[in-house]
This record gives sequence, C-alpha cells and structure tokens, in this order.
Amino acid sequence: MENERFKSNTAVLVAFVTVLGAIAACLATSAASSAANADFNGLNAAISAQKAEIINEIYAYEHFRAFTDYSRYLELGNLLYDPNASEEIDAENGVMQREVWGVASGIRSTFFQSRYVTVDGIYDLQRELDEALAEDSQKEDLNPNPHFSESDRMHRRSSFLTADMIVLAISFWFLQLAQVTEKRIKYFWVVIGILLGLAGILGMLIGRFLI
Repeated sequence: MENERFKSNTAVLVAFVTVLGAIAACLATSAASSAANADFNGLNAAISAQKAEIINEIYAYEHFRAFTDYSRYLELGNLLYDPNASEEIDAENGVMQREVWGVASGIRSTFFQSRYVTVDGIYDLQRELDEALAEDSQKEDLNPNPHFSESDRMHRRSSFLTADMIVLAISFWFLQLAQVTEKRIKYFWVVIGILLGLAGILGMLIGRFLI
C-alpha cells in the first residue's frame, strides 16, 4: 500500500516536472524569438543610419560646394573694384561687379542655408550634418545599440532557460528512476528529483524576471 502511494505521488511529481519543462521550453523559445526580433530591428536601424549618413553627406557637400562658388564670386566682385581706374573702366567694372555679386546672391539664397555660415565666413559643414541626422532621428529609428543590447539580454535569457530545461530533465530522470526502483534508495532518488525540480523553478523565475 505504501509503495503504491509512493508511486502515485512520484507520478504526480513527474507530471509536474514535465509541465515545468514545457513552460521553461516555451519561455526559452519566446526569449530566442525576441532576440531574433531585436537583432532584426537593430540591423534595420543600423542600415537606416548608414543610409541617412550617406544621403546627408551628399547634400551637405553639395551645399558646401555651392558655398565655395558663392565665396569665389563674392571675392571676384571685390577684386573688380579698382580705386585707380578711370571713370569709364570703373563703370564697366561696376556693371560686372553687380552681375558677379548677383550670381553670388542667387547661389546664397538658393543652394545653401546662410545659418550654416559662421561669423568668420566659414561654412559649418559638421553642424549641418549633425542637424540633418537629428532631424532624421525624429522620423525613424537610427540607433541600433538599444536593440542589440536587448538582443544580447534575450540571448542570455534563452541560454539560461535552456540550461534550466536540462536541470528539469535531470529532475524528471531521477523521479522516473525513483518510481521504478523498489529498494529504499528510491527515497534518495526522489529527494534529488524534488531538489532539482525546485532548482528548476528557481531558474525559471530568475530567467524570466532577473535576466
């Protein structure tokens, strides 16, 4: 009678550990899936950031080249002024000077933004790149680091829970061994099985909430 009760109780423990193993497997699979999603999102963000950087550099250097042309026309207009020139030459130079400065003004108003020109007359290329990147960051995710950090955390959780499944599998094995053993050592096997089962429960809690 006692032996039958022992086997019945052990069978309940075996079923319980089996359920725990299934739960651990589900949690490990969920963590692995979350890690894969985080990897995908991180790669998307990295690709988007690289794309935005390339496009912004293309536009910024086009603007910088336009500023260079503007500076050249502006300086050319300055060079057309000759205080020692005759009245006729001065009038001709004045016409060319206004034309050249008109081209410079058109370039300034059309092909680059004046706010990127410093008080020293230098084009702040890095400022334009930084502002363009900040604007792009408001429209889409360009930071892959949080995603990769989350992926690493989920990979650690999945690995931990997979190891926990092994602990539960060993617990299941000891409980099964206790169930089929007729000698008194079966009590030793069942104690080991229970302890490993409790360790498995603790591992599931740690893996789910602390990793």
